[in-house]
Amino acid sequence: MALPRFKFVNVASIDEAVDVIREHDGNVQVIGGGTDLLHGFKDDIYKEYPELVVNLRTSEQAYIEEDADCIKVGAVTTVHDIETNPLINAKFAALSEAAYTVASPQIRNASTIAGNICQEPRCWYFRNADNLFECMRKGGDACPAFTGRSDLHSICGAAKVKTTPCQEECPNGTPIPAYFDLIRQGDISGAAKLFLTVSPLAAMTGRVCPHTCQGKCNRYDHDHEVSIRDIEREVGDYILENASEVMPQVRSSTGKKIAVVGAGPAGLTAAYFLRLAGNDVVVFDENDQAGGMLVYGIPAYRLPKDLVAKNVKLIEDLGVKFYQNVKIGSDLTLAELEKEYDAVFLGIGAWTSVSLGCKGEDTAGVIGGIDFLYKIANKEALDVADKVVGVVGGGNTAMDACRSAMRLGAGKVYNFYRRTQSEMPADEIEIIEAAEEGIEFRYLVTPEEIIAKDGKAAQIKLQKMELGEVDSSGRRRPVPIEGEFEIVDVDLVIAAIGQGVDTAGFEAAGTTKKNWIAAGDDYATKRNGVFAAGDGAQGPETVVKAIAHARKAAAAINEYLGVQAEIEEQPCTDLLSFDKNCIAPSEKMELPVVPASQRTLYDEDVSGLGLEAIQAEASRCFNCGCVAVCPSDLAPALVALDAVIKTTKRTIQAKDFFCAGVHTSTVLDEDELVKEILLPKKGDVRSKYLKFRHRQAIDFPLVGVAAELEFDGDTVADARIALGAVAPVPVRAEAAESLIRGKKITEELAEEAAERALEGALPLKENGYKVQLAKTYVKRAILACSK
Repeated sequence: MALPRFKFVNVASIDEAVDVIREHDGNVQVIGGGTDLLHGFKDDIYKEYPELVVNLRTSEQAYIEEDADCIKVGAVTTVHDIETNPLINAKFAALSEAAYTVASPQIRNASTIAGNICQEPRCWYFRNADNLFECMRKGGDACPAFTGRSDLHSICGAAKVKTTPCQEECPNGTPIPAYFDLIRQGDISGAAKLFLTVSPLAAMTGRVCPHTCQGKCNRYDHDHEVSIRDIEREVGDYILENASEVMPQVRSSTGKKIAVVGAGPAGLTAAYFLRLAGNDVVVFDENDQAGGMLVYGIPAYRLPKDLVAKNVKLIEDLGVKFYQNVKIGSDLTLAELEKEYDAVFLGIGAWTSVSLGCKGEDTAGVIGGIDFLYKIANKEALDVADKVVGVVGGGNTAMDACRSAMRLGAGKVYNFYRRTQSEMPADEIEIIEAAEEGIEFRYLVTPEEIIAKDGKAAQIKLQKMELGEVDSSGRRRPVPIEGEFEIVDVDLVIAAIGQGVDTAGFEAAGTTKKNWIAAGDDYATKRNGVFAAGDGAQGPETVVKAIAHARKAAAAINEYLGVQAEIEEQPCTDLLSFDKNCIAPSEKMELPVVPASQRTLYDEDVSGLGLEAIQAEASRCFNCGCVAVCPSDLAPALVALDAVIKTTKRTIQAKDFFCAGVHTSTVLDEDELVKEILLPKKGDVRSKYLKFRHRQAIDFPLVGVAAELEFDGDTVADARIALGAVAPVPVRAEAAESLIRGKKITEELAEEAAERALEGALPLKENGYKVQLAKTYVKRAILACSK
């Protein structure tokens, strides 16, 4: 195939190369020798061809020099020169031996030390000619090695090179695989603590979240998706019962005071994160109980109210103050809050029902869906027993209203929806369970008129519909069929076709055309220091979306106030674990469900399975990552030799240099290049590098082991053992190192150290052979270094 044209630049120095990279606004590739780049083009591996290729081989960074403390190796020093250099041979045998094993003599004469350690990861799927596989490094969602060929891949864990599909689908970015990993290890406390970094309401979302993440689970096509919500439910309940153990600590006081209006999911979330940052937080809410829609909009059979109260108590115990039955506009004004507090957060929710827009809807016996559920939550008397109830709408509120009416003893409950079941926005399980409970669904109808008798609803006239063209929602638009109607007898009509926001008292913050609180992308309103999120600002949505927006709004408020909130980042050298048996076909966990005939209005329909069961379910998770391996021969040798990498920006220990990036195995920034490698001199040391490959002098390593032992007499004073080609990064065998320190090397000790080195191995179905190979080579390397 013909390659596209690109500009090729030879540079005189590494610094010049950096200048060229920074000046060029486009796709730049850097080469230091070798032909990998051309192979990538030829085999269609890269999605984007470079506009510029910068050649480092013409720079002055080719040398091997000795000073008092170390040997310095220039970045573009060839592998052949390292292999044959007397200084390297004498003092750093492992590096010399590693260099000798790199490919063929021709390639060793062309390739450089920096090029070798900065190589792309190696993988049968990633490097497959003609780009036949969409692996994670090339934009795909899954690593094919989990369910396909895996013989050449990692045995020490995977690398997270992109956001997993489940986490990406979650509006709140919940680190699903990460906390599942802790559950697999039996660390439920750690899992709970990790979840609490993104949400304080796991017990709530573990029950009512639609969990669209499950539809993106990579197990879905393999057998059955992981039961993400059911695991989250157990973690949430654990948090409620073990708060003193898992709840995070509040940071030192910032001296800032923040008012939160609304104690629903958005208000609770904002209060939680603002308080953790050290702010004084006060919540004002107009209802008797804190919880908002969690209490008044979701039936108790889906979300028990005592759990909501427990969750509120956790936030209160952090030092957040709650004031109930306070209505903004009458009891307290927004202006007064602005004057008293450094910032104000509005999480007022969407508490009004959208009208049906048909004749007769003002008739007695017509009620909004939210109003109906609110009355049930307050245990107000509702004359529903033996009555015929018609619920209009296809969302979760409509399903909640249908099912609640039936549980109140209605004689008949209809659901009227203007599209078909496949277009209903309600959770599928809600529709299924509503049908189990006797709800009668009437599709492709919409209210035309509520017909009254004796001043009260008696019948509903329905316009028949058909589906037309696809509209902006992605669903086919319902179109009236001219002249076709049906009339159904009803005693009560519940309008559950949408919700609105009551902005009375908040007009000064600004409102949208839809009468929502007007907030920008930074959640700020037009009032300085007033922020808004949740249903009242983004429109009626799910609980998890309210949590997500409120968390971001809290961060925006902290930034506005100049408050620093700590963010913990996972080191890129951390390897992802998974259950090595996870690829075996398995059924997903299902929660026990109360039979339809025994379901009540105030008792939860399902029960949890406990921690042991969710540990088994979490073990089904692939912990989706990439299991390509770091292919560099020199990388494990440099790690074992405690080398230092000098770049154009910084100095990095070799053990910290290697990282799992998409097209790289290093931590280098885009405009950062390696300049020099420093090999520190030590006292009485011995080192060794061993490599296993299929074909001598051609292949990349299948297993590489580098070891350096420092001695005090006959005993090991210090040890560094690094495994190569067994993980996305070089892996330190720290358990083995710890075992042999302070001891004299024997064959038995070396064998035990080898076992320790591979204790945490995670072989897939075809690459278990690499575990035994690695053990053998660790043992040989230790013995080769012994006295």
